[in-house]
Amino acid sequence: MLRIISGHLKSQWYIYVIEVVVVIVGILIAFNLEQWGEVRNVKKREIEILKEFKRSLSADLEEVQGNISLHEYSILSSKIILKVIEDRLPYDDSLDACFSYTHAFTTFSGRVGPIEQLKNTNLAIISNDQLRLEIISMYDEVYPRIRLVEIAIKRDYEQLRDFDRLYFEAYDFDRESTHKDIPTPLWGVMRPIDFSGLVENPEYAALLRARISNQTGLLRIHYQPGESDLSQLLNEIDQEIAKLQ
Repeated sequence: MLRIISGHLKSQWYIYVIEVVVVIVGILIAFNLEQWGEVRNVKKREIEILKEFKRSLSADLEEVQGNISLHEYSILSSKIILKVIEDRLPYDDSLDACFSYTHAFTTFSGRVGPIEQLKNTNLAIISNDQLRLEIISMYDEVYPRIRLVEIAIKRDYEQLRDFDRLYFEAYDFDRESTHKDIPTPLWGVMRPIDFSGLVENPEYAALLRARISNQTGLLRIHYQPGESDLSQLLNEIDQEIAKLQ
């Protein structure tokens, strides 16, 4: 009996080898398919996260650009008023928009939802190490620096408010700016009720000079480089999404 079985195995050995090989290959294929599916799901999730960052950072870029414009009008307005004070020029209603813009300040929101969500899950899901570091740097370094300097600008605004009750009427939302270079502020224009007293007050001129200095620093050192960095980061995210798809 054993001779029969042994002879059968010897004559049919290749069939059993093929069957073993087929089973092993099947296992390997199934394993590779499972691995491929996992990699595909991870890549799909990475693309979704990058798109979410793109939406959030694009909104932040739009906010930064709007804030830059606001501070530029504020700086220009302060310079116009200082010129009037230095040259002892008479009052003109075109200054009303300028007076209002000297009160401008910003509070950069910086949408942190995507980065907080990613920190709570797994930062390494962004496979491009350099891109991941640049995204983290934007939220953890650039944004906090902007907000810190904005605090100084807001303090200037609060000091200017002390002049309001003495020298100005309330904001007028219904009047339009008559200055050719200064648009109407969203919060209205300001008409002085004691123009001569205002321009003769040295503290007012000193405060405007301080605002110009602080706002110029905010723009040149933080906002304008931040705008450039955001634009570059969005471009890199677009390239990474295209590579992953």
